[in-house]
Amino acid sequence: MATYKITIKNKSGQTQHYCFFNERPTVSGAAVTGELWSNIMKTAEYTPDQGVATFKVSGEYFAICGKIDTSSGPNGTVTVSKTVPIQVGESLGGKVTLGSTVPLIVHKRKACDIGHVKTPGGGKIGNFQFDTTCKDDNIFTAADAKANNLLIGVASSKDGDIGTAMATFHPAPNVTYQIQPKPVYYVAFGSSFEVGDLVKVEAVGSSLAVDFVARSVNEVTIIHDDTNTLYFQ
Repeated sequence: MATYKITIKNKSGQTQHYCFFNERPTVSGAAVTGELWSNIMKTAEYTPDQGVATFKVSGEYFAICGKIDTSSGPNGTVTVSKTVPIQVGESLGGKVTLGSTVPLIVHKRKACDIGHVKTPGGGKIGNFQFDTTCKDDNIFTAADAKANNLLIGVASSKDGDIGTAMATFHPAPNVTYQIQPKPVYYVAFGSSFEVGDLVKVEAVGSSLAVDFVARSVNEVTIIHDDTNTLYFQ
């Protein structure tokens, strides 16, 4: 599995705050309840002039469930409850392998968990599937998910660090979401964020997108010059 790396060279003439986050995935199969957020994956605050900041992330994906801490960040900060490895659907040599199906479990309408993941499951090409079917004691409503700050989405690591969260949203019950992650990452500067903060690229400020597939590379270097422009070296 590929590992992607972004290096920023600060030549702006002043100390900078940098942050890194992922492009929001495409979610289909059911409408997203509320907002679909990107999550700050790493920050590099107080990067000195002529200094360097780096960001590495694996191309492997994980399903995630968790909660929002509404006391932190401008829109809240995701706190991770659980991540599990998944596979997205793919077509190789004319053979289609479906992506994982991830069952969501909600305890007493207040806390979420992930059940046994089925791989291959029902994920379309490039997607994995999140199944929120309610049965037995696993019952909740969209209002419950919002009131109790429940989140599901996609992550970049199997560990419990909040920096693993890439994109998250409130689940609705009795739907099967198709989630298509994107290997597109943003570098932004100017604003100060914490890892896990929920953000939207249009509200972050000055940023540059890095599409590793379109560029056909696994590593890029970005220059931040003295006109506050970000560009590829």
